Amino acid sequence: MLFGNVNKLALVDYVNPSFSTWIAEAMALAAEQEDGRYDLSTEGVFVLLMSPETEEFAKRKAEIHKQHLDIQIVLEGEEQIGYTHELAEEALALTELENDVAFFETASNEQMVKLAKGDFAVFYPNEVHRPLCAVEAPRQVRKAVVKIPLSAL
Repeated sequence: MLFGNVNKLALVDYVNPSFSTWIAEAMALAAEQEDGRYDLSTEGVFVLLMSPETEEFAKRKAEIHKQHLDIQIVLEGEEQIGYTHELAEEALALTELENDVAFFETASNEQMVKLAKGDFAVFYPNEVHRPLCAVEAPRQVRKAVVKIPLSAL
């Protein structure tokens, strides 16, 4: 997991330089478009713009991906995302996932990161994350989720 802010991308210049491009493209689309799925400039890379409501931690499921990275960007509001590097054996054994996602009720040794407007978190394949957890109480959040296939890296 990598954590940063869209206004301070120079602080994470050690990651794939395309991340900055895709974040900038997602931010530009979010400023002009309504919620939906939009392709970005690199083949296979797309962004999901959405306005869901956060929920209590216990109501959210942890998830993993096998073929995609996520860059989750908060555009408005705030959320907490749980994450852990401890992946259960049954999750490691999974190879192909429908829509490249598997959900889990529990995850071991989860940590929480709070994302406010402009903050982002990057989750690589097999990194367990639990997005859209409420900070204090459930609230609507607008966010962009950039989906990057491994083939784009």
